[in-house]
Amino acid sequence: MFFKVLACDFDGTLASDDRIGPSVRDALERARKAGLRLILVTGRTFFELTRVCDCIEVFDAIVAENGAVIYYPGSAMIRDQGPPVPSRLLAELDRHGIYYQVGRVIVGTARADEAGVKEALAAAGVTRDLIYNRAALMLLPAGVSKGSGLQHVLRFLGFSPHDVLALGDAENDLPLFDACGFSGCPGDSLPAVRERVDWVFPGAHGDGIAAAITEQILQDRLAVELSPRHRVPVGWVAATSEPVTIPARGVNVLIHGDPHSGKSWLAGALVERLVGARYAVCVIDPEGDYRVLARLPDVTWIEIQGPKDVDRALDGLVRAPSASAVLDLSLLPHAAKVALIERALRRIREIRRLVGRPHWVLIDEAHYSLHDEGVSADALGLEDRGFCFVTYRPSWLRERVARAVNVFILARTSGSEELGILGAALPAAVGGEGGFAETLARLPRGEFLLVQRDPNHHLSALTFVAAPRQTVHVRHLMKYIDSCVPPGREFLFRGADGRVRGTADSVQSFRRVVATTPDDVLAHHAGGGDFSRWVRDVFGDAELARQLRKIEARWQRGELADLRRAIGGLIAVRYGGED
Repeated sequence: MFFKVLACDFDGTLASDDRIGPSVRDALERARKAGLRLILVTGRTFFELTRVCDCIEVFDAIVAENGAVIYYPGSAMIRDQGPPVPSRLLAELDRHGIYYQVGRVIVGTARADEAGVKEALAAAGVTRDLIYNRAALMLLPAGVSKGSGLQHVLRFLGFSPHDVLALGDAENDLPLFDACGFSGCPGDSLPAVRERVDWVFPGAHGDGIAAAITEQILQDRLAVELSPRHRVPVGWVAATSEPVTIPARGVNVLIHGDPHSGKSWLAGALVERLVGARYAVCVIDPEGDYRVLARLPDVTWIEIQGPKDVDRALDGLVRAPSASAVLDLSLLPHAAKVALIERALRRIREIRRLVGRPHWVLIDEAHYSLHDEGVSADALGLEDRGFCFVTYRPSWLRERVARAVNVFILARTSGSEELGILGAALPAAVGGEGGFAETLARLPRGEFLLVQRDPNHHLSALTFVAAPRQTVHVRHLMKYIDSCVPPGREFLFRGADGRVRGTADSVQSFRRVVATTPDDVLAHHAGGGDFSRWVRDVFGDAELARQLRKIEARWQRGELADLRRAIGGLIAVRYGGED
């Protein structure tokens, strides 16, 4: 189920004529049994609410008096969010002949008495905000609203606003909607409310909401991915400067491209934007490409060496609604990586059922762990959505994973096998397989093809220029590209027989020797991890060493057809930009 919290208005939403009817109560009970937390948010005074609402115990929290009073039925804890009403204001209202109701914090009057209320406030020298609620007028301390009250409750309960569906029907519910990820209303709500919400549910008052809960919300039938208000910017159309966005919730994304095509750079940019919008993100990083994201607020980088590290990283996501984590598994052998990725995915499924987070799970080098012999099929929970798979080998992905993708972000692709897989999945996106392959093969670095479903469920495709990164890694190769190492620290290119075939005393000379030395010599050193070890130990360039280690690992697994080109290309792009 997509939502974890329902925040419901009382009058006109759940209640009709001061009462919550049997169908509404039954719907609320079903929601509780399904694991939803329920919060009642009302403009009624607290004492009046206890008189008219006979099912307060159904709710996990009560936000009464339009946000000014918070009550937790389970513990009977009550907290006022503002001062009591000054007695001199009540005296002035009496003097003006204005009928009112007084709560712990709120004063309620008729909207028709607004002019007299303003005079009374001025005469008493009291400052209060005037809040409209159909024919009623509420006097509240500055800054107090249904939205502010709900925010207090969500912090106390440990939920993110992104996982809350607010239900209301009148003007004073608009701040409530602003404080929640999604919103809905019954069909007889005020026009301003119907224009504002994500969904208008058929029916009136409680009956309409009861049907919405049982038939749509609990059945996960609300298409959150089609909401125009919940989008993440990824770049611009080059020709028109039109912003390009993808859904912020409810989809699975595939980011694909050749090595050094910019796919990992774009994946990092996507994480930046999600974190900036206070979504919780878990990055599963098998090769150490995302450590730089720890510079972002609320993002923790954790080097994973065993199961306890995985559990510690994910426990942090439970405790803080906006926390994100990067799980760096780069120090582990491949088999250990796959085992710990499966452990992390299983734990993430449990956490999502509990609190709805992390909202996004980005799995880099997804082909290493999500192939047929990789993590167990039941570990992923693809139906929960919010996955981003980053890979240069979609042909290796388990078929079930590929079928679950509904947003494709594609960088330059030259391999015929990958083009065939993508073309078969998206034959109508850009005018047939031939046109599709040509478009991807011509894409320059920094441009991408986005394929997604529009609000009418039709596939649409466009090319765009990626938005800038906040955390672009600064490469430092220039400072030592021609610097010579001390005697005895040179790289000696040897064959399997031990004979020296070439010598490199700088990165520049290393690149030249790689370009000319025999294939068997390159294969010998790549098999032993010698290239990455030399760069790390002699130059102290952890980033270049890490990238070389990736190439060596791919060569050992038989994934690279041209080792020489891969090493030369890596050193070339080291001068700027990131994969």
